[in-house]
Amino acid sequence: MALGLPAERQALYRKWRPHSFADVTGQDAVTTTLRNAVAASSPSHAYLFSGPRGTGKTSTARILARAVNCTSPADGEPDNECESCLAFLGGEPLDLIELDAASNRGIDEVRQLRESAGVMPARARCKVYIVDEVHMLTEPAFNALLKTLEEPPPHVIFVLATTEPHKIPATIISRCQRFDFRRISLDATVSRMRTIADGEGLTVGEGGLELIAREATGSLRDAVNLLDQMVAYHGDDLPVDALRSGLGLVIDDRATALATAAVQRDLAAGLGVLAAASDDGVEIRAFLRQTVASLRAALMLTAGAGGELGLAESELSELKALVAGASSSDIVAALRSLGTVDFGGDAYDPLPAEIAFASLAVGVAEAPVVAVEAVNVEASAPPPARPARQAAPRQPAPQRAAPRLTAPQQAGSRQGAPQRAAPQEAAPPSGAAPPRSQPQRAPAQAAPAAAQPAARRGSGEPTPPDEGEASPELVALRGQWGTIRESARKRTHRAGAILNSQCHIKKFEGDTVEIGFKFPAHVEHAQMLEDGKVMQAIREAVSEAVGREVAVVPVYWPELGEAAETAGPRGGGGVDGGHLVEEALKLGAERTPE
Repeated sequence: MALGLPAERQALYRKWRPHSFADVTGQDAVTTTLRNAVAASSPSHAYLFSGPRGTGKTSTARILARAVNCTSPADGEPDNECESCLAFLGGEPLDLIELDAASNRGIDEVRQLRESAGVMPARARCKVYIVDEVHMLTEPAFNALLKTLEEPPPHVIFVLATTEPHKIPATIISRCQRFDFRRISLDATVSRMRTIADGEGLTVGEGGLELIAREATGSLRDAVNLLDQMVAYHGDDLPVDALRSGLGLVIDDRATALATAAVQRDLAAGLGVLAAASDDGVEIRAFLRQTVASLRAALMLTAGAGGELGLAESELSELKALVAGASSSDIVAALRSLGTVDFGGDAYDPLPAEIAFASLAVGVAEAPVVAVEAVNVEASAPPPARPARQAAPRQPAPQRAAPRLTAPQQAGSRQGAPQRAAPQEAAPPSGAAPPRSQPQRAPAQAAPAAAQPAARRGSGEPTPPDEGEASPELVALRGQWGTIRESARKRTHRAGAILNSQCHIKKFEGDTVEIGFKFPAHVEHAQMLEDGKVMQAIREAVSEAVGREVAVVPVYWPELGEAAETAGPRGGGGVDGGHLVEEALKLGAERTPE
């Protein structure tokens, strides 16, 4: 005997999909505007429907397609009885083209769409293209769609649907009428589900629909799917306890007991509840999520906003017992501790929840906050170098001549870091300091700032030949050359490799910085990368050092490095020459024997 296959059962969310604008739940502003546009025979050529999943975007687009092609619409609503509406409802419309951009995201698919858009409708008045998840299209595909979307044929309407509108180019959005679908409220979700339950002959216990609606978090499709799942699990009779069990929720005395123990900071009671739930095989993450939901509801009840919760009387009585004798600060502390528990990849591991609860109960949670604040205070204090610079003016001038001017100090003074710091520290002293205090401060600042530049020069870094003539801004920027190279290297290794060649900052005027290369081949190599990521990394590193956006230009600088190779009076490379040595001697410095 042949076995007969059961008749196909249609999912509830498909069976109860809205067929008119009036059936769309929770989107009155959108549906009213579209209905008026259809009634006035003035629909737009392109729409953008954006919003969370399950809020009616695709359903509204299909209703719009039927309405604009209906032969006898009533106040903008399709009659769902004419030949066109029946063809659309039957799933065989030739003039309704739905495209899933997640799997058809390339330029070839969009070109085919453009070509088919030029063909006249087969039966209806308008061809309607619904592009779902349009944000998944590639950039070339968006560019190919742009012109057609701006000036489509008069018989074509585009409806673009997306859950991530921020990923759509502004040029596309500006050519569409945008409608933002919002999450559906709890009351609207419950009302629609009650209509579906009555139509299906379901018996749902008091508070059961509200339970499903909260779990759906504003998505009507998710709510209807959960209802369908409960029917398949428990049948047509759905008491609240069965719904809680089927949804995997643990909204029982133990969740309320854990919330009460958290508010009262009862360590033994809380750890006992968590251990019992873990032993029963309960998912601790879901258990803690429901505990946090109870604490949130308790906070709202304490604050006088309990009317917005939409809870059943039994749940309200449990919350009133929970908040009895508890302050808002206690509830907030419990929410902060239990609401941020990270379970990693194991939702059944009770240890993270136990640690969080124990920290709350014994007061350990407050200790890290105090420690972090103390560290932040220290971190916000001036860096060690600042007190050293501020202490310099308090030393008498004769003591400045005592230290000998060693070779590393000469190399450090050539870097220009003291010249950069001197203008910044001119104002902070008393204000009555004599003008001579500024040159006296230079040797003391040169000592800590010169160690690292001297080490870099010792490793073969080229020396700018015009350091004696450089402006203070250029000297300051050159003093950050090592930082610029390291910053560019972190962005891309090729940028660091280019700046490691014989080059240095040659010129800084206005918003342009010239980087001079000793060899022409390096300039050509840098110019070849002008529009690539390497030069972009160098620009960002230099701009970061300057403090504003600047242009970076590679130039040929054949004189670079000569001052380091020859001991000329301009370069300062020798011990017997150099204007910096002369200035140091005027301040009382002494030469060291070689």
